[in-house]
Amino acid sequence: MRVLILYSKEGRVGALAKGLANALERDNCSVKLMEADPDGAGPISGAPYELVILGSPSLGFLGGKIAADLTATSARLSRLEGRKAAAFVSAKLFGASKSLKAVMALLEKQGAMVEDFAALGSQSDIDSFSKRLVRLIHR
Repeated sequence: MRVLILYSKEGRVGALAKGLANALERDNCSVKLMEADPDGAGPISGAPYELVILGSPSLGFLGGKIAADLTATSARLSRLEGRKAAAFVSAKLFGASKSLKAVMALLEKQGAMVEDFAALGSQSDIDSFSKRLVRLIHR
């Protein structure tokens, strides 16, 4: 099972993405971690992956905003039509659900089917999300 995790360089999302990758790898997934690079060129194909995951910090005083580097990089994603996808944001007291909707919209805009999402703040959040994602891949 191949998984792509594309995540923002902002905030602590990198640590969350790496924790999620480790948890998925313990369940026999092959994970490619990719930092968002708004200056990169060329498409990023989702074709080799059973699951594509995007991660962003929840930005703004009341949330609802996501990292610009992820928005720019996600525009280069290709071949996501009908592909299983998931989204995560860093947990925040207010606004994480608005930010999650914005990340999911990036995936849906590319034709992906967002089937799970989470606001991650702790290792137990990561482990729970990982278990759900593994079940999702096996459906």
